[in-house]
Amino acid sequence: MPICLLVILVSGCGSVSHQAQFETTYVSKADTRIEVGPVTNETGKTVDVDIPKMFTDALTEQLTDDHLLWSGGSHDVDHLVITTKIIDYDEGDAFKRWLLPGWGSTVLSIHCELKDSASGKLAGSVDAHRTVTFGGAYTIEAWQSIFASVAKDVVGDLRSHIQKA
Repeated sequence: MPICLLVILVSGCGSVSHQAQFETTYVSKADTRIEVGPVTNETGKTVDVDIPKMFTDALTEQLTDDHLLWSGGSHDVDHLVITTKIIDYDEGDAFKRWLLPGWGSTVLSIHCELKDSASGKLAGSVDAHRTVTFGGAYTIEAWQSIFASVAKDVVGDLRSHIQKA
């Protein structure tokens, strides 16, 4: 029993949900690329960090790692443009999570829309939500690492819908 308690205290846990939905008329071309468009803070909260920039950076890095990032160049090349609204964010507090699971949760929820660069028509959307609700020292930087986790969720969903060359 003490080992189980130790594992809980040094690790973090929370909820994860994410889903991509594409329009029935949208069919990706082989090796479709994605341009990172605007990321906006729609939470209504003022925070000390630039959360749109943090998600932009995390999404760009994940798209690069997965070979999906549009590299620019000619604007005539069809690609998808992803715009993101951060709809909920709470930095949380690792000490509070350690004291009482659920108290001090770190939260990030986003809604993304993908539009065809040529036509501007909606191709699909992705919704993602993650929380870190309990854990110990391991979760101290959760307010920062949650952006990379959500970006990985989003890109994973996109990869499953985009054909590989």
